[in-house]
Order: sequence, then C-alpha cells, then structure tokens
Amino acid sequence: MTKVKICGITNIEDAQFCDEQGADFLGFNFVQSSPRFVQPEEAGRIQTRAKRVGVFRDQAPDEIRRVAKIAHLDFVQLHGSESEDDVREIALPVIKAFRVGDALPVVKTSAEWVMFDSGGGTGRTFDWSLLKAYREKRFFLAGGITPDNVAAAINAVHPDAIDVASGVESAPGIKDHEKVRTLIERVRNA
Repeated sequence: MTKVKICGITNIEDAQFCDEQGADFLGFNFVQSSPRFVQPEEAGRIQTRAKRVGVFRDQAPDEIRRVAKIAHLDFVQLHGSESEDDVREIALPVIKAFRVGDALPVVKTSAEWVMFDSGGGTGRTFDWSLLKAYREKRFFLAGGITPDNVAAAINAVHPDAIDVASGVESAPGIKDHEKVRTLIERVRNA
C-alpha cells in the first residue's frame, strides 16, 4: 500500500489531524526561506504517531543532526546539492530528493529513500511516465499532487509513498483538513 507524507506541518492542530487520518509521515520544513519554515523547538513540541521527517536544503551535517535532535526526527529529507559524504554523516535515515525535468535524473545515492519532485514546493507535476520502470530504491512521488490527481498518480507510477504539501493547503503551512481527509481516503482506495 502506498504511504502518505503530509509535508509543511507548522502547527499542532494540523499535525494531530493528519495523525488521526493515518498519515505515515509528517514533514517539518527547516529551510528558512520557505513559507512553511518551522523552528526546530516548535516542531519538537508537536507530538506525532507518524514518522517525523525534517526537510533541509544545503545545510551542514552537524546542523542537520543538531536540528534532528531538537525536533525528534526519524528521517532527514535533503533537497539540495548534498554530497554522498553528507548523506553518510547525518546518521539518520535519509530521503534524497531529485528534481525531474524533461528526463529522469541519474540517481546515485546511499540514501534509504529517494524522492522525485518537480522542484520543492512549486505545486507543479512532471511527466509521471518517466518513472514507470524505476525500481532501484523505495521512492516518494512529489510535486503537484492533490486529492483530485492522487489516484491517477498512484496508478500511473506505483510509488512506495506520495508527498504532498500545497495540494492539501488553504495557505502555505496551513492544512485544509477536508483536502487531507480526501487525499488519504483516495490513496487508501487506489
């Protein structure tokens, strides 16, 4: 069954609702330029059943480990130009994001998971057919996924997990609970 990651959690009410609906992963964004940025201390105060994922871009492994401890992270998601040495130094399971344009990028990483995205937080999809044959590692499908297209995405690509942020929001960092409920229901029925 496809797992669900709701990313861009900024408050306890949204985290609790996503937990109640059965989200498998909750993402906390630690990229300061993001409209979904949350302080590590604030994320650390939010209790979740779901696995906790910290989103980072081009931050040093020492800083990532520091934030991971404060925020009680289970996974680290990397969206920048981090090296393989960085991936190994983090000492937590890593999800390495790869941007997909007109072709599938070359995926070489020791990360436990990979993520295929149109470009971190843009809300745009890419040509999902590029992933039809990909089976090298467990992967997240991200980019422009909404309650309206999630079943088609799953049926087209058969990802191990989907990642959604803006597709279930009323504003950046504010989840629309009805959209979250509908998306998770459609994933479970796909």
